[in-house]
Amino acid sequence: MSRHLIRIGRAAGARAEAGRIRFVALVAATFVLAIGFASLVATHATYEGQDLRGVARGPVLKEDRPDRPARALWGSANDSVRDSGTFSVIFIAPLTEDAPLPPGLPRWPGPGEAVLSPRLLAAGADDGIRQRYGRVVGEITRDGLQSPDELLAYVRPRTGLTSANAAPIVGYGPDQGYVSRVVGQSRYAKDEWTFQAMPGVLLLLPAGVLLVVAARSGAHGRDRRTALVEVLGGTPRSRALIVLGEAWAPVAVGGTVALAAVVASWTTDLRLPWTGHVLNASDMRAWWWALLVSVVVAAAAVLLGTVGSDLWGKARGGGNRPSGARRSPVRWAVLCPILLLVAVRGPDLFEPGSAPYLLVNWVASAGTLATLPAAVAVVTGYLGRQMSRAGRRLGSPGLLVAGQRAATHPGPVARMTAGVVVALGLLIQVVAWQGQFGQATREARATVQRIGNSALVLQPGKGSTAPQMTRFMASLPTGVEAVTLLTSPEEDTLTVLGSCPSLTALSLPCSTSPSPLRGTPADPRMAELVGWYGVGGGTKVLVRQADPVSSALGTDTIASSVLVSLGRQDVPVNETKRLAFEAFPRGAEVYPIGGEWLVSSQVNTGQGRWIALFGFFGIMVLAGAAAITGTAEFLRNGRALAPLSVLSGNRRVYWVTAAWSLLVPLAVAGLAGITVGTWLAFPKTTDGASYISGALLIACAAVVAALGAVAWAWAATVSARQADGWRPRGE
Repeated sequence: MSRHLIRIGRAAGARAEAGRIRFVALVAATFVLAIGFASLVATHATYEGQDLRGVARGPVLKEDRPDRPARALWGSANDSVRDSGTFSVIFIAPLTEDAPLPPGLPRWPGPGEAVLSPRLLAAGADDGIRQRYGRVVGEITRDGLQSPDELLAYVRPRTGLTSANAAPIVGYGPDQGYVSRVVGQSRYAKDEWTFQAMPGVLLLLPAGVLLVVAARSGAHGRDRRTALVEVLGGTPRSRALIVLGEAWAPVAVGGTVALAAVVASWTTDLRLPWTGHVLNASDMRAWWWALLVSVVVAAAAVLLGTVGSDLWGKARGGGNRPSGARRSPVRWAVLCPILLLVAVRGPDLFEPGSAPYLLVNWVASAGTLATLPAAVAVVTGYLGRQMSRAGRRLGSPGLLVAGQRAATHPGPVARMTAGVVVALGLLIQVVAWQGQFGQATREARATVQRIGNSALVLQPGKGSTAPQMTRFMASLPTGVEAVTLLTSPEEDTLTVLGSCPSLTALSLPCSTSPSPLRGTPADPRMAELVGWYGVGGGTKVLVRQADPVSSALGTDTIASSVLVSLGRQDVPVNETKRLAFEAFPRGAEVYPIGGEWLVSSQVNTGQGRWIALFGFFGIMVLAGAAAITGTAEFLRNGRALAPLSVLSGNRRVYWVTAAWSLLVPLAVAGLAGITVGTWLAFPKTTDGASYISGALLIACAAVVAALGAVAWAWAATVSARQADGWRPRGE
């Protein structure tokens, strides 16, 4: 009997009025839910794999294993290339003939040689990365990288490492002892939970919406079938088996497609769009069982949700539409434009960046999105009346029917479009909000726009000496001098030390005794230095002629220096970095004033790309759910068009009506969503901090319109086919 009931459900699903639509919806829901669960597993697998490889190449210090002889020297520093975040440069030198090689290196590089990761060679091609650390003699193999796209360099300095600037080590990896220093890609990454939250919220929630839509598609006919089964003596178990028979085939198809995608991630590295991240196949294989479980759990969840929705629909009394009169949405619709105005212009009453500034925008934005569905319903009814009148004037039956239906029953169109508009608005707010974490980054970007690279901050590596600094200064291009800044927080004083040419280039007095700087500095570079390195708004600035190295240090260790061009032209960054790695055993960090914040901001920028990626797919899923809902609704009521088309001989009525009922509303919803979202985000983006890109907005609008076009073609074709079997009563 159970097999017979399942076969009945399979046959009933194939003959249902929205059977094919529901089939596709269940396939999509299963696939998206499985990919969402698999994304959670893949995130954990990636973090774990990177941590394990980072520990495997981590050094075991001699001080942690005093019972073993030191066999090599090891040190690390930070560097960056254009549009990259901070990456690690590891300095190594052997102490014994049998010194172990770091994982990923085929041989020991010679003095003045370097081995770079493939991704660093490609990313730094325009930044002179092949000349920066010395002669490149090879590439780091995969077993020495935390991920295939990691930026990493191993350098053996020309000047040599010593125990003063590097740590003696006995080997690498936990097999040799305790690994206390792990450097590389994972060191600069966000915490795992921040990435787990993105697929969890931006993908699984839309997948849940799609599951509900798929489960209730064509519910009107199924509820009548359920009533018939009950009259014939069917039990809840019988109804569940019939629904199971209807759903198992599409769920199996969706699970198979998801499984194929999961298997693909085991066999080859996959580069994800938008972010450029490479999904490591070895990490996925390590968690193959969890990925399989995610597909099985997704399929089971869809089956349980489908069966549960049928029983829930019966418990509600049948049908998939609430009964009873609804209150008019006009009162809420009126609030929507008011709250939109408050969200956009209200923050102007407060200081930018202050708590009231942000609070007004966020509260008004939330209110706008909450009242937006009511506004969509009211606007839909109004536009429906206008469409109906236009259809009468133009003699277009399709426009007349679509307009009259929207005017009389605005609910279906409003439900179809409101979710898309709200989701787009919410996604844009989240992406804009991500840019609010970088106040210092925005200030640094403004500094670079004002003075360019005419002043560079130099941070030599650990253990560098004054003679090395002197040699470095002698190698700089003509017209580049150095000043040293000494900040005293206790005395609230900033002291500028330098030669007469460098002080004069900054429009500062040249005197062997400290001279106070009064008023605003004449040179914009000096004004930026005071702003970034001063203790506070009342910092006292003293200027004194002195050797910037010996006067600032008084010892062999050196402090930060600022390289300034005498003619205010840009100092060549790439050449300066190359000279620094030649002069100092551990190299040096070189960046514009405040530029360290531009490099560190790449972590937030990368997370913004991930939010955009998952958000885009979430929008695609929600737009698909809206298209499925609209198509099923259109076909349920589309049989009424059959007499009109047959009697008038006008078969274009299906295409015109479907276009105005599905394509146009969804396309307009996409445009309205990005417009409202961009308006709401305006107070968050006035300082250029937003990660919202034109490509993201265009892609979201395009995918919504494309799904609207698919729904339009499908609904028109199916309704026309249904009309072919219609005959007037009595024939």
